[in-house]
Amino acid sequence: MAVGSGAGPQGGGSTDADPMARPMGTTVPTGPFDKTMSSFNPLWSLSIDECERHYSDVHTRWARHLLRDRPHMVSYHIDRATAAYDVRGGFGQRPDAWRWVILRLAPGQRLGLSAAEQEQVVQDHRNCLRDLRSFTVDERVVIDELRGQTTLVKYLFDLERASGAPVGDGGGSGVSGPTDGVDLDRRRFDALADALAAHARERDFGLRLLVQDTVTREQATEPVDEPGQRPVGRVLEKSTKIGFLELYFDQQEWAEDFLGEPAVRELLRPAFARVRGYRVDEGCGFDNR
Repeated sequence: MAVGSGAGPQGGGSTDADPMARPMGTTVPTGPFDKTMSSFNPLWSLSIDECERHYSDVHTRWARHLLRDRPHMVSYHIDRATAAYDVRGGFGQRPDAWRWVILRLAPGQRLGLSAAEQEQVVQDHRNCLRDLRSFTVDERVVIDELRGQTTLVKYLFDLERASGAPVGDGGGSGVSGPTDGVDLDRRRFDALADALAAHARERDFGLRLLVQDTVTREQATEPVDEPGQRPVGRVLEKSTKIGFLELYFDQQEWAEDFLGEPAVRELLRPAFARVRGYRVDEGCGFDNR
């Protein structure tokens, strides 16, 4: 689950598990929700196939049951990279990332794991994952054209501050106004997401949902057997992660036609960030929205 993972409202966790169970049909709060996103890689010490087997067959099944009956837990989704955005604007490249966990919680709530449950999470990380990075994000829905579709294909773009660039640095964004560090990065990211949305609206490529996730803080971790296996109760002073874009399309071919267009490729090469894109398989542990 790498649920520990949240760098935000649940950062550090609670000392007591919530004993309440959610009966079927219970109403949950309406959005906006608190949201966290976590990324992680397979262990160096095991094959990716073995890490995948343990994560899929053991870790996520346990996590679903651990979290689903907590009244404040809204949704739990898991993404797995299957292909990476390449220099041509296609997806012919092998991914250099593995998995992400996306959690939504009722506003102001924590995960509510007991100390024993938190330690169980960490010990099971040792069986399948390393390099855990967990972020609190502000979610902005840029496009929502969902009309009852029962299946979609998803693409995830990850924006990291350009190597060596201080917060807010990186000209050529076309954004004017005060250059106040984090706020400037956010406005550049907003402008990028809006430009993608505008291009999608001009051309009918079946982009049903575009979600912008702007990182507000990142949780610190420490190694156990390998780096980044134990979340600790503090956040980093600064995160190099700017945010994520989640794009949901009707169909893979139309999606990749859109993402391969020269104008879109140019947008996804901003001066202020290093952008990596992935075609992902998304699984749903539960969703009570």
